Amino acid sequence: MGASGSGKSTLLNTLGGLAAPSEGKILIDGIDIYRLSAERQADFRREYIGFVFQSHNLMPYLTAQENVMLPLVVTGLTAKQKRSMAAEMLERVGLGHRLLHLPSQLSGGEQERVAIARALVNQPPVLLADEPTGSLDTATSRQIMELLAEFHREGQTIVMVSHNPDNRIWFDRILTLSDGAIVADSAVGDQVANF
Repeated sequence: MGASGSGKSTLLNTLGGLAAPSEGKILIDGIDIYRLSAERQADFRREYIGFVFQSHNLMPYLTAQENVMLPLVVTGLTAKQKRSMAAEMLERVGLGHRLLHLPSQLSGGEQERVAIARALVNQPPVLLADEPTGSLDTATSRQIMELLAEFHREGQTIVMVSHNPDNRIWFDRILTLSDGAIVADSAVGDQVANF
């Protein structure tokens, strides 16, 4: 958490292998991701990381189902298997009835759920979410947070950045950033450790 410009998105991009750190290492599952070749980094991101971007990054000319299928393009799955996996994941996020709709035909909350389905369709161990409720109304934000909490209860590791203090209730651990540095680290129910 932290104010705009505190370094939240930069931290997320660094964890996801999209922006190299200026110093130190990023270890995920014991793998130093910035010691990998560019090709292996791309493989690592595909296998280990799901991304939910603040702007959704949906392809406007693809249906919801086709957008969710994108991470499966480089797999050895058949087209039928990919369609089935995408449909199942869209059903999980409550959009089984919107498979063939384009992003422009979906509400902001529905687009966010398509982005979450796309990020999770290949079952990566880690989901990185950049302000997934930032542009949503209160009721839709709660639906998205409940959905993420459900995936977390099922074992999904979720690292989410937010500037919204109302989201604190959903987190197990909160790192507070200011000017690119962690200034507080707390677990739910714990005393805040200030740096």
